[in-house]
Amino acid sequence: MGYWGNRLTKRALVEIICTFRFGIDFTRITEPIVKVFHVIHFYFLNRIMELNVHEMENQENKKNKNKNKKKSNNYCSVYGCNSFYLTNECISFHRLPDLNEPKISWKNSFGIEELVNRRRIWAVKLKLSEEALTKKQLQVCSKHFTPNDYLPGFNRIRQRLRPFAVPSVNLPKSSVILPSPKKRSSPKKRVYQDQIEDECHDENLNISSSTSIQVDDDSLTSNQTNDITVANNIINQLKTTQDNGTQVSSGDLVTPLISLIDHKKKLITMTGICSFNALNEIINLHKQYFPDKRTHRLNLKERIIMVFLKLKQGLSFAILSILFNDLTSETCRSTYILMIPQLAQIMQSLVYWLSKQEILSNLPFCFDNFNNVRVVLDCTEISVQRPKCLTCRIKCYSNYKSTFTLKFLVGITPGGLISFISKPYGGRSSDKAIFEQSNIIENMQPPDAIMVDKGFLIDDICKKKNISIIRPPFLKNQTQFNKDDALLSKNIAKARVHIERINQRLKSFKIFQQTFPWAHVHLASDIMAIVGGLCNISPPIFSLDKFNS
Repeated sequence: MGYWGNRLTKRALVEIICTFRFGIDFTRITEPIVKVFHVIHFYFLNRIMELNVHEMENQENKKNKNKNKKKSNNYCSVYGCNSFYLTNECISFHRLPDLNEPKISWKNSFGIEELVNRRRIWAVKLKLSEEALTKKQLQVCSKHFTPNDYLPGFNRIRQRLRPFAVPSVNLPKSSVILPSPKKRSSPKKRVYQDQIEDECHDENLNISSSTSIQVDDDSLTSNQTNDITVANNIINQLKTTQDNGTQVSSGDLVTPLISLIDHKKKLITMTGICSFNALNEIINLHKQYFPDKRTHRLNLKERIIMVFLKLKQGLSFAILSILFNDLTSETCRSTYILMIPQLAQIMQSLVYWLSKQEILSNLPFCFDNFNNVRVVLDCTEISVQRPKCLTCRIKCYSNYKSTFTLKFLVGITPGGLISFISKPYGGRSSDKAIFEQSNIIENMQPPDAIMVDKGFLIDDICKKKNISIIRPPFLKNQTQFNKDDALLSKNIAKARVHIERINQRLKSFKIFQQTFPWAHVHLASDIMAIVGGLCNISPPIFSLDKFNS
């Protein structure tokens, strides 16, 4: 009944559709023609249903393909960020800056502004490890930048960063997955102390108390237990009867470096400080003017010695990290950069301008003919790393040294004390330009005199202030000096040679013998002030018999 009922229902439905759509009267059409109409209409109905089903399946497949479709395999390299490049999202990707890009000004954790490579700042902000930085295709998505970091006039997919843009939004908190806490292992082993070591030195038996015998509880038998008991008794007897030559191991002992500096000669060799009293005074002044409540892995004395050790011996931060309790080289570098300006403020008080009376009361024999000399001037140069900036390269290149240098103007009193140190200038600067810009002439009054070498062409500047110049005579058009000029040149050289000895003392610190790193150029003035102060508290260059009574 169901089959025929369905057939009748379908037939009735077809008749109704054909009647209304085509105007066919089935009561007047014979049975065969009606069947033909039924077959044709059934065919069209099935075809229409198949097309609708096929179209719905195509739409579903397109939706699934769009869900899984990616334009490329570009993912954000920041830990914890799940962004990837899609056609339907407005996310731009930017590569990390190159190493040779210009440096930008950045405040470090101590609040000091320094020129740092932009790639390094990105690595610090995004917490990228050294291993991650070795990969070539590192990209950061636009979710880590603010709208102000982009140049105007570009669409969102092809945005371009400003030259000094740094990631500042959605920064990661870490760069590694922290391991889950391990469960405590069950105590399955019993530890027996004191194991005999088979070592004999000078017929003395060495017993180590740091070794142990590990025995499983399940594997012990009664005989083995008795053997272990007997062995322990023998060890105790040996310990009670050992003589003075017996050695007992107590683990690895870490000896601080400052404990090895127990003599004045060692202190001078390692740090350049002349005595322990001077070291203690520097420490006390630092505590007074720069109190620090933060905790450090090194105490104040160790940090100060580390800085002076770096200046005197020129050791790398990697070596300093080994010498000072296995610190990291970055910790040593940050300590060095922090301590240099503070020590400079303490030590620069040792380099001061002496009064005329103090100079006359300490005048050596070689200045008897030049008792009006207030200061002896000379310029000294230190080699510096080749700058990346072309302008700095031009300013720092020295034709005299044929390399890139920093130039300081140093002035000493006739008695051999450093009384003036200028700020650093490029090696291209002339002696006259440095003398004029340093304003040292403002400290003098007539009838004071300046003793210089032939490179200081400062006659016009000194003439305005009525300051005398004592300088070796020029040969000019003469074939040789006359007697007076020869004697004058000899006496000036005899008096002026002592500033060369001072320059030699300054350069005895190996920080100036090596190529000075360009990243620490901003510390050059402070370092020179520290070294100049140490030279002033060192033994004088003149012995007592060289002075007038």
